[in-house]
Amino acid sequence: MPEMIPAGRAGRLWLLGRIDAAQRGRDLLDRKRQLLRRQFDRLALLAEERRRALIEGCKQAEVWGLRTAMLGGSAETALVAGAVAGRATVSVTWRNTMGARHPEEARCDLPELSPTELAAGNAAIRPAAVAYRDALQLAVEVAVVETARESIGAELQATQRRLRGIERHRVRPLQDALRTLDLQLEELEREERVVARWARTKAAT
Repeated sequence: MPEMIPAGRAGRLWLLGRIDAAQRGRDLLDRKRQLLRRQFDRLALLAEERRRALIEGCKQAEVWGLRTAMLGGSAETALVAGAVAGRATVSVTWRNTMGARHPEEARCDLPELSPTELAAGNAAIRPAAVAYRDALQLAVEVAVVETARESIGAELQATQRRLRGIERHRVRPLQDALRTLDLQLEELEREERVVARWARTKAAT
């Protein structure tokens, strides 16, 4: 032990206090680990759900993109798409969960096509724009969930390491020291009883 343990029964009280504090710290870390594990598992399921939705959203966008190209040609499609190209903005809300900072949600804003821009295209332009907008929002949501899962996972691993460390390097050594001290105190008590009996016998003779 790095600390100097007081001698005798005072040392036993000292160790009991240190063990109690170490065990409380360990229990707090274990509760944090459990909460992080539940959050990590929830995010893993949510990420899988969002990825499936993104795949479906991309399929829908591709279908409407092909219809737009078939009705108006690639040049017309490129002209309309150019009106909003590069103008998307993403707003992210962050939060802190048990020491892990991560994105909570995000909103993707993309300018709407004007009535004039829609009128310049064919009938598939409007549903295609909606489909691509939805797919873009889904992609942002997938990124948010996966980033949050990575942050929670990193904090979970760090908590597990700290939990193992406090168990191996604090709780167990203190408990070992207490067992050793208890044996020493028992031996001391036996010696004291022997001496006391000897003194009584000596006094009686």
